[in-house]
Amino acid sequence: MVDDAKVKRLCEEADREWRKNIKRKICDASVVTDQIAERAIKLLRDQNVRLATSKSSTPAVALVDEAGMEKMANDKGICAVAEKRLAILANKATLLILERLMSHKWAWLFNEPVNAEELNLKDYHTIVKKPMALSTVKNRAQLGLYKTATEAASDIRLVFENAQLYNKPGSDVNIMASAMLEKFEELWHSKVTQKFNEDEAMAKQEESVARKKRVDALKAQQNGVFRQKCLSYERLLCDVESYLVDVQQQVIVSCKPVAREKRKRAQDLLQTLPFEKVKPALGVVLQRYPEMLNTSTQEMEVDLNKVDPLTLRHVLLLLSKAEKEDAKREGMEGTPVEEDDGAVKDDLRAWVNTMCKLVKLKHGDVGDNKNLARGEEGRKGPLEGSRLNITT
Repeated sequence: MVDDAKVKRLCEEADREWRKNIKRKICDASVVTDQIAERAIKLLRDQNVRLATSKSSTPAVALVDEAGMEKMANDKGICAVAEKRLAILANKATLLILERLMSHKWAWLFNEPVNAEELNLKDYHTIVKKPMALSTVKNRAQLGLYKTATEAASDIRLVFENAQLYNKPGSDVNIMASAMLEKFEELWHSKVTQKFNEDEAMAKQEESVARKKRVDALKAQQNGVFRQKCLSYERLLCDVESYLVDVQQQVIVSCKPVAREKRKRAQDLLQTLPFEKVKPALGVVLQRYPEMLNTSTQEMEVDLNKVDPLTLRHVLLLLSKAEKEDAKREGMEGTPVEEDDGAVKDDLRAWVNTMCKLVKLKHGDVGDNKNLARGEEGRKGPLEGSRLNITT
């Protein structure tokens, strides 16, 4: 003969084990959700995302802040292209000017470096700290060593300034150096400066265009990476949701039926409590049974006889809590507070209107959003826009 106490104990142990298993599954889902949230927050922080709203009120993600934009605008690769272009122009212009200068009748004094030992100029290197010759400038220009025209012009001026520095004013070499320097300045300003300024402006414009393209490309790339990560997190959340739906189905199947008296009590509370207090309970019902809300007529038919035991227990818990809070408030105020029927109906209409939008969005039916936003007031009276029926 089977021991009833032993059977009961085994059933209780099985029930406890089942509950632990359910709690464990919910805990696992919570951990995964927290991890997804942490990754999402880190993604936003790392990318320094700012949400901007365009003129069409469509949310857009701006992944690059002002500092990042400035950093990308000063990209070395982009600047290098412009600098190379300017360097080529500077070296070509220098060679053209040197061709004119070195063919001058007095240029022979300045074409080659000064040989101080051969000329017995013992103090030359003491006075002239940085010797320079036109041939040296020419070699540097041919090798493309000058990055800017200013560098080349400085070296050419240095050739004649060294001659002026070492030779006394009034001497032949000093006079020749002054004349050559004046000739150089004339050629430089007439042949190079204007042309170089035009080329420099063009190079800067091209650099600006290249910089903008670079920024746009990086923003597009970052937007793509951001979207991919967002989609992966969304898929993970969908998996968690499916997992929880399975757990919920297990709980629903295993949940004990609710006694008729408790079901009747839930119906009574829905009808007697202030609408503000029953909103959470109605939200739970609609989340599980959206078909109880007619989005076309904005009427909600709540039939607790069709609600599963788990949902009903949740609803009863919320209603009981609301009843206690309502009773506590009445006890503190002394007399029940009369609700304004007009305000309640307006609140009901607004709430049902919002729930209709949520239900339509959940089912992908968003074609009637404009009508929902107007509350269908054009076709119905102000008190008929929404209706709530509790089936008993």
